Amino acid sequence: MRLNENNPHHIRLIARYLSGEMDEAELAGFEKQVFVFAENKLLINEMKEHWNLLHKYADNKIPDTRKAWNKLYTRLDDEQLIPANGPVKRNYTMKLLRAAAIALILVAVGAIVYTGIFRKPKSEMVHLQTGTEGNTLITTLTDGSVIYLAQNSSFSFPKEFDLKARNVELSGVAFFDIAPDPGKPFIIETEKAFIQVLGTAFNLKTINGSNFELLVDRGKVKVTLKSNPNGQELVVAGEKITSVNNNFVKSKRTPADVLSWYTKRMQFKDETLENIISVINRNFNTIFVIADKKNGKRRLTVTFNNDSISTMTELICTTLNLKSQTINDSILLLDNKVGAKEN
Repeated sequence: MRLNENNPHHIRLIARYLSGEMDEAELAGFEKQVFVFAENKLLINEMKEHWNLLHKYADNKIPDTRKAWNKLYTRLDDEQLIPANGPVKRNYTMKLLRAAAIALILVAVGAIVYTGIFRKPKSEMVHLQTGTEGNTLITTLTDGSVIYLAQNSSFSFPKEFDLKARNVELSGVAFFDIAPDPGKPFIIETEKAFIQVLGTAFNLKTINGSNFELLVDRGKVKVTLKSNPNGQELVVAGEKITSVNNNFVKSKRTPADVLSWYTKRMQFKDETLENIISVINRNFNTIFVIADKKNGKRRLTVTFNNDSISTMTELICTTLNLKSQTINDSILLLDNKVGAKEN
């Protein structure tokens, strides 16, 4: 079960968990379902910190129980809530106080969640959608990860990742080249599964919005089916995993499992030059160097359709009014006004 801080039922469960209201069976079931997902652990740990702060605050104020009871009794009497057949018994009183305490807990937790005391507002989401043209839309995320989105696919990600995790969503086909960050797992959500990585490269395909296929190029990933949180599989470089009827089927990659599709027709939309150059360098064993850093921040929209390095260089220079100069094995991109020999 994936917890949602906007779901009142989930908030009640967390409140009961933190307050010790669950019996052993319910506690074991809750932890078994919830702690399989890294983002759930992060949410509960953050809430626990503030829960402890609430307790520290409460411990500094020792309540006058007699005064509190007299005040409650007077209010119940005024509202004609005292049983007519006799005085209020202690066990009845304790039930009322316990109910009031639980209500207070829920209000406190809700206040923490909904007012954003312990969680910053979620970052604005960016949604990418490709059509039928056959282009691979390439985007570089704020953490340096590069996503290659195939045709007829959609990808959603936050403009800025939070401090604990990098959560994104995919429908369709994409190649992921994830920047390493051991303290901040990268979690991809599809309709049927969660894929968690730290730093790796792999191809992910969702089939008809349900099943999926994953091929790992390097590193390793952990895959968890939503329908069976305990059914996790670790997939390493050279392996392939598919889901069939809510079960995993893992095998070795074969020559037929081609991963080079994403560099055939590369499309960049309003992308910075430095990000475009980084993608070219890592896929074509080139060494492009931007002479002036300010040019690296300039943006352009361009498509490379099985183009040679010289053609890609010419397209970039023409679009941004730059010149290129080859020095040893490096291709230097510099301002057109600089007196350098153009290739």
